[in-house]
Amino acid sequence: MRRSAPVIAIFILSGAAGLIYEIVWSRQLVLVFGNTTQAVSAILTGFFGGMAIGAFVGGRIADRVRSPLRMYGLLEIVLVGVVLITPVTFELIHEVYRGVYPVLESTPLLALARLLLAVLALGPATVMMGATFPALVRHFASSVALSQAFGRLYSANTVGAVIGTLLAGVVLIEVLGLSGALATGAVCSFVAGSTALWLARAKDAALDFKPPATATVSARQRQPVPWLPLGIAFVSGLTSLGYQVTWTRLLASGTGGFTYVFTVILALFLVGLALGAVIFDRIRPRITDPIRALSITQLAVAVLAIAGLVLVIADPHLLDPRDLVGSVGVLVLSAILVVLPVTTALGIAFPTASTLLRDEPTEAGGESGALLAANTVGAIIGSLVIPFVLMPTIGSPWIIVALALTNAVLGIALAIRTSTRGRRLALVGVSVVVAVVAVSLRPGAVVQPNEAVIRNMGWQLFASEEDEIASVQAGQKTVTRELWVAGTSMTLLTVDAKLMPILPLIARPDSDRALVVAFGMGTAFRGALVAGMRTDAVELVPSVPKMFGYYYPDASQVVTDPDGRIVIADGRNHLELASERFDIIVTDPPPPIESSGASVISSLEYYVAGRDHLTPSGVMMQWVPFGASEAELKDHIRTFAAVFPELLIVRGAGGYGFYMLGSEEKLVLDPAKAAEVMARPGVLEDISSAFDSPASTVDGWLDVIDRQTWFTTEQARAYAGDGPLITDDRPRPEYFLLRRLLRGVVG
Repeated sequence: MRRSAPVIAIFILSGAAGLIYEIVWSRQLVLVFGNTTQAVSAILTGFFGGMAIGAFVGGRIADRVRSPLRMYGLLEIVLVGVVLITPVTFELIHEVYRGVYPVLESTPLLALARLLLAVLALGPATVMMGATFPALVRHFASSVALSQAFGRLYSANTVGAVIGTLLAGVVLIEVLGLSGALATGAVCSFVAGSTALWLARAKDAALDFKPPATATVSARQRQPVPWLPLGIAFVSGLTSLGYQVTWTRLLASGTGGFTYVFTVILALFLVGLALGAVIFDRIRPRITDPIRALSITQLAVAVLAIAGLVLVIADPHLLDPRDLVGSVGVLVLSAILVVLPVTTALGIAFPTASTLLRDEPTEAGGESGALLAANTVGAIIGSLVIPFVLMPTIGSPWIIVALALTNAVLGIALAIRTSTRGRRLALVGVSVVVAVVAVSLRPGAVVQPNEAVIRNMGWQLFASEEDEIASVQAGQKTVTRELWVAGTSMTLLTVDAKLMPILPLIARPDSDRALVVAFGMGTAFRGALVAGMRTDAVELVPSVPKMFGYYYPDASQVVTDPDGRIVIADGRNHLELASERFDIIVTDPPPPIESSGASVISSLEYYVAGRDHLTPSGVMMQWVPFGASEAELKDHIRTFAAVFPELLIVRGAGGYGFYMLGSEEKLVLDPAKAAEVMARPGVLEDISSAFDSPASTVDGWLDVIDRQTWFTTEQARAYAGDGPLITDDRPRPEYFLLRRLLRGVVG
């Protein structure tokens, strides 16, 4: 395949573009549907579903055109146009979703609406993307074996996916924003498509159907693709996606949820698949019994997966989210040990399945497309079953065990079918199943990483839950109780949280209606109810409110208060789609300030949504935790000031961060009004009860509030100065690496 080098190169470019699109579109559609698991699954289903349809249908078409290479080139060129209009498409989808949301909010039809809209949004582009692979397989199949073409193109596309992941996650979004990253992907597709058309120029490349006189097999004569490779591809897709989703949750535990953590895990996952595909390409001529080879890879996957779970994941290191370099370093080492061995075996297995296809050049597109479609359908099933069913019921560590057993059972089934030493290999498979079960049942072998950390450190663990969003623990390290979400400490019973609803209430004592975005320990929600406001609290992670009783003994009375309501939803999405207005909106983004997704509730567009859902004199309070550089903290103030004409910036009395208060009307923390608010039953007692409360009397609190007031409107604007804003397109807090490494070079 010497002459194939240019085509292999452009398919690497195509793979890079595909991952850039996936990362950017997933981020953009989360802003439409919310960041709930249901919404994310709808997005993934729309993406993978389009790819599966494109692979199956595109493969059939590729078998019947004179120039599959030209077909590929035209697909990439048309894809550019579709990609460039996706921001407009997504905006139209957003308006449709906004229209149906009030009607379907409390019904199962809302999930169906998300799925249909995700398919409409992503279908045109992903169908074309899915069709490119079988088109190129068909292009090469006339000169080389189908499995050789399949393996090399699969490895090239996966290498491109690694490049695209790192480019988008580390460089493009920070430097160019989401729209700039999308445009870069479009340039890659354009170069790939243009080059393909140029390479096809000397051939008879008319894109029409071949006449019946050629060797093409008619639709009536075409034989069905053998079921065995399709079944193997399906299981491979299901388990691959399952491992990826579950490893991401387990390995990222305690890292602080930085975007770069997820980029590293995805990149290493793809590196393993690419490495496996390269190994397959080298050993393909020596594979005399593909079924036996597949059996061995499946058994190897089972052994390696359970070894990574027991030896690495169950024995985690204590990480400090403030130390990004150290946390990512530990993560990379763990991921190399856990992810690379398994994904390398999976990377060998999938293209090996292509050796079971009929090596008929005139059907290569259809057969390879069906194989890819089966693999993608498996990934779709995995994206639905694992987060919705398995994570809430058996937990992430046991999912790894279940996936390992699935691979082992498939290995045994394949061993029974093999023609060489099948019985002996089947006995090895049975031994693997027994070993997996025995090892998994050992005490401490299958455990949530943060539970292991808490126990290893000698801290107290009160309760542990896992749902479709994250694992959650309640416990205590030192003087006060803590809440961990995804292994990262979210909050303490601190005075800073207790003052969140009180400061805006002092500015507007007549406030009656409040919204709290991010429930946490329930401190702000409870405090707003104590102060006499009708309060809604929105929480993304379903298990978080279940921990409320470990922090407040009156939690059961609070959650049954008729003036309070806890909503499990994405806070940004809920606010944008809410029909009512609030006197006070309190937002407490999860720490650290750079955590993945935090920008969604810290952006210009979020503040605009907050302003639009306030009463005329209403106040929006945004908590900003310390931890970033001063320049980055100024970004937050500058962005907030771009929406609200009146500002008040107050430092937290506990020293963890600061409050930004914004309104359309003047903001003053008048001592008389403060005294009035603190005279309400339970308010003074509540704000004084924190372990770090600096005062316990009304006069003491008046002095604290006066001393902690930092900037008024003009002072805040002068301090923040001119500079960039945090927007949905430029989520600066999450993408910061280049700015910190290249200070003064990248702005």
